Amino acid sequence: MKKTSKRLFIIDCMAMLYRSHFAMIKNPLITKNGQHTSAIYGLANSIFKLIKDENPEYIAIAMDCREPTFRHKMSDEYKANREAMPEELVSQLKIIDKMIGWMNIPIVRKPGFEADDVMGTLARLASEKDLITYLVTGDKDMMQLISNDVFLYTPGNRFNPTTIYDTEKVTEKWGVGPDKMIELLSLLGDSSDNIKGIDGIGKKTAAKLLGQYGDIDTIIDNIEEIRNKRVREGLLNRGDTLDLAIKLVTIDKNVEIDTSIDELSKQSMDEEALKDFFNDLEIHSLSNTLSNITKPKTEKNAISSADKNYTTILTKESLEKLVSSLNPNILISIDIETTEINPITADIVGLSISLKPNEGFYIPVLFPEKNSMKEYNLDLVFILNALKNILEDSQYKKCGQNIKYDSLIFKRHGIDLAGIYFDSMIAEHILHPEKNSYKLDNLAIEYLGYEMQPIEDLIGKGKEQISMSEVPLSDVAFYAAEDSDLALQLTENLKSKIKENNLEDPYFNIEIPLIPVLVSMEEEGVYVDKKILSDLSIDIEYRIGELEKDIYEISEKEFNINSPKQLAVILFDELELKEIKKRSTSIEVLENLKFHHPLPELILKYRHLSKLNSTYIKALPGHINSRTGRVHTSFNQTIASTGRLSSTKPNFQNIPVRTELGKKIRKAIRAQDKDSVIFSADYSQIELRVMAHYSQEPELLDAFNNDLDIHSRTAALVYSVSEEDVTPEQRRSAKVVNFGIMYGAGPFRMSKELGISMKDAKELIETYFKTYPGIQTYIQKTIEEAHTRGYVHTLGGRKRYAQALGTSNINIQKAEERALINMPIQGSAAELVKIAMINIHNKIKKHKYKTKMILQIHDELIFEVPKYEIENISKLVKFEMENAVKLSIPLKVDSNWGASWYEAH
Repeated sequence: MKKTSKRLFIIDCMAMLYRSHFAMIKNPLITKNGQHTSAIYGLANSIFKLIKDENPEYIAIAMDCREPTFRHKMSDEYKANREAMPEELVSQLKIIDKMIGWMNIPIVRKPGFEADDVMGTLARLASEKDLITYLVTGDKDMMQLISNDVFLYTPGNRFNPTTIYDTEKVTEKWGVGPDKMIELLSLLGDSSDNIKGIDGIGKKTAAKLLGQYGDIDTIIDNIEEIRNKRVREGLLNRGDTLDLAIKLVTIDKNVEIDTSIDELSKQSMDEEALKDFFNDLEIHSLSNTLSNITKPKTEKNAISSADKNYTTILTKESLEKLVSSLNPNILISIDIETTEINPITADIVGLSISLKPNEGFYIPVLFPEKNSMKEYNLDLVFILNALKNILEDSQYKKCGQNIKYDSLIFKRHGIDLAGIYFDSMIAEHILHPEKNSYKLDNLAIEYLGYEMQPIEDLIGKGKEQISMSEVPLSDVAFYAAEDSDLALQLTENLKSKIKENNLEDPYFNIEIPLIPVLVSMEEEGVYVDKKILSDLSIDIEYRIGELEKDIYEISEKEFNINSPKQLAVILFDELELKEIKKRSTSIEVLENLKFHHPLPELILKYRHLSKLNSTYIKALPGHINSRTGRVHTSFNQTIASTGRLSSTKPNFQNIPVRTELGKKIRKAIRAQDKDSVIFSADYSQIELRVMAHYSQEPELLDAFNNDLDIHSRTAALVYSVSEEDVTPEQRRSAKVVNFGIMYGAGPFRMSKELGISMKDAKELIETYFKTYPGIQTYIQKTIEEAHTRGYVHTLGGRKRYAQALGTSNINIQKAEERALINMPIQGSAAELVKIAMINIHNKIKKHKYKTKMILQIHDELIFEVPKYEIENISKLVKFEMENAVKLSIPLKVDSNWGASWYEAH
C-alpha cells in the first residue's frame, strides 16, 4: 500500500521531563506556595512548540510505569546506579498527568515495559497503518528503530535547530546504520543504565569491528585476528556480558498495548481548563503560547514575527513626522543599539521606538549601506536634537528593558532622559528575585510566548563576532524594533503582576526613581590614582615573592601554588594532613588546616595578596576611561535577591575594609581636583537598628535610644559583667553573635567563627536569646508568617517568597529559614540606603551643588565635594540619611572627609 503523508509523533515523556528539570536547575520555576513547575513548564512548552512547528495528524505520549520491567528481572544490576528521581520532579508527576489529560493527548504505558518498548511497538503499528513515525527523544537507544518510515526527532531550542535522524544521519554519527545499533550499543555498554560493555571497546572501535566483520557472531569467530591486545582480551573475557547486553538494549516492538493507532489522532485541547491550570501554577506565559497555537490560521498570531509592523526611518521628514505624532498620553518604549556593551565607550548604531504592540520604528545611525543609500539623509546630531525635548520632558512616560543603559548613552550625548516609568528587567527582578537571568528573550518567552531572534544570528560569536554596525540594515532594524516592541508589551504585562503582588511601593517609589541616581553616578565615575597603585603593586609583588620562598621552603620543593591539584599533593600526600573535603584546597578547608600546620596559613596569605593584586591593584588602571580619566563602575539593581545594590567592572564593594592592603587601595581613590575632597557617610550598625525596630526588643531599643556601644552592651549582658569590664575578646564575640543571629547562624557557624566548641557555641546562643528574647520571638514569628503567608517582606514592601520551607530536605529547609530571617533586615537596610540616595540626589540637583555622589558601598555613600560645599553637603547628607525612613529608634550616620577615600572613611 502506498504511504500517506500522515505522521505520528510519539513523545518520550520522562526524557523530556528530566531535560526540562535539569535545564532549569539553577533557575527553577516555583510557585509562591513552593510547588516546583520547571518540568511542567518545559514539557508543555515543548509539546506546544512541536504542535506549532509540525501540526501532526497523530500524537501520543509514552510513559514508564513504576513497576520493575523485564530487564530488571534479567539483571539485578540494570539501572541500579541510577539516583532516585529528585523530589522536586516527583511532586510534579500527578500534576503533569492532569495537564496531559486536558491536552487530550493519549498517554500510553505498559507495566513491565519501558517507554522505549511502547514507542517501538507504536512505531511498528503505525508502519502497518502506512503512517510515518517520529520518535521525539534524544535517546540513542531509539536509533535502532529508524527505518524508511521511522525517524528520530530531537527537539531543538533557540540556539540549536531540531535534528531529525534518518538512516544516513545515524551512520554519519555512529559509523553504522540503524540495523547495527543494537550490536554497537552492546559492545559499548551503557553506564547510565549500568549495562556492562566490552573492556577496551569505544565508539570508533565498535563501528570499525562491525564494519569489518558485519556482526558480533563473526567478530567472536575471528577474535584471534584482532590486533589490539586490550580489545582482544576484552572479547575473550566477555563471559555472558555480551549476550546479556544485547537482550537489555534491544527494544521490544511487540508489547501488548490496549491503544490503537486510530485513538492517537490529534484532538482539540481543553483550552479553558489549561489556561486556568497554568494561571494557578503561575506560569502565565503558557496561556499566551496556548492561545497562539490554537488560533485559526486566519487570525493574527502574535507569536509570528511576520505579523510585526516595523518601519525604518531614513529621512528627516519621516523622523519629524514620527516626533510630531508623540504626545504625553502615549507610553514610549525606547531601545538603543550600540557597538559594544560598555555604555561609557559604546557608539550609537541606531535607536528604536515602539508605541503600540507589534509596531515599532527604527532610526539607523551606523550601517553598512549608509554611503550607498541615497534617500538616507539623517545623522546622529539631527536625530538627537529632534528627540531631545521629548526625551528630557518628564510628561512623556518612557519604558524599556535595562533602561539605565540607554539613559547612560543619552547622558553621554547631552540628554538627561526624564519620565522613566517602567523597566521590565527590574520589574521581573522584584517579582522573582531568586532568578539569575532577566534577559529580554527569556521574558518574551515566559510572558508573551514569543521567541526572539537571537543576537548571535546577527553578529555571530567568538572570534567571528562582528559589530552591530556591520549588520545589514534590514536585519538590525527588525532586531532593534523587536526589542522596544517587546519591552512595551512586557510593561503592560508586568505592571499588572506588580499590582497583583502589592509591589507597587518598592518598585515605583524606590527602584524606578533610583535609576537616574545610578546613571549620574556611573557617568561621573571615580578618580583612581595610578601612581599610588603602581607603587603598591611593586610592594605587594615583593611580598608575594617572599611568601613564595617561605611556601617552597616549608614544602621542601617548588610547585605551582595556584594549582589546586599540585597543592593537594603537598598537603594530603606529602604532609599527610587530613582531607576535610575530598582533595579540596578551598579557603574553608585551609582555614581548618592552618591549626595543624603552618603551610595552609601561608597559602591563605598568598591567595589574599594575589587576589587583591590581580583584582584591584593591577586591574583598576585598566578600567580607567581614556576620555574621562576616571573609572566607571556599573551599579546593578537585579543581582542581590535582598535588593542590595552591587557593582561590577570593577566591583568596588569587595575591596576589604579591615585589612591593611584594602585600606591602601582606598588611598588611590581620591578627589581628582585639588580643590575638592572625598566625603564619606556611613550608617552605623544599620542592620542591628532595623532588627531592633522589627523585634522591639527592649534592651536593643534602650541601647540605641541612648547611643550606647551595642556590642559592648551585648557582651556585658551575655557575660554578666559591667560594660567597663568588657574585654576586647568578649566584645568581638558579642559582635559576631549580634550579626550572626541576623543571618540565621547556628552553633556550627558560631563555633567556627569564634574558634570555640559546639557546646560553648550552643550555650552562647541560648544565653543571647535569654538576654534578647524579643529577637528570638521575631525569628520565630518571621518563620511562622512565612509558612502562613508564603513570603516575608521588607519595610518598603519588597518580598521574598518562601519556596523551600515545605521540602523534606532538612538542609535546604534550614537554609531557606536563614534567608527568610535575614531578608527583611538586609532588604530594609538596602531600602534605607536607596531612599537616602534618591533624596540626596534630588536635593543636590535642586540646590545646583557641584558635589557628585560617586560610590555606594554597602551602607556607605561616597561623594566628591568642592571644598567650599563641604559644610552644606555634610549637613544635607547626614540629615537625609538619618531621616530616610522613620524607625522606632534613631538612625545614626558617621561621616568624615579627606583627600582620599582612605582618609574619609
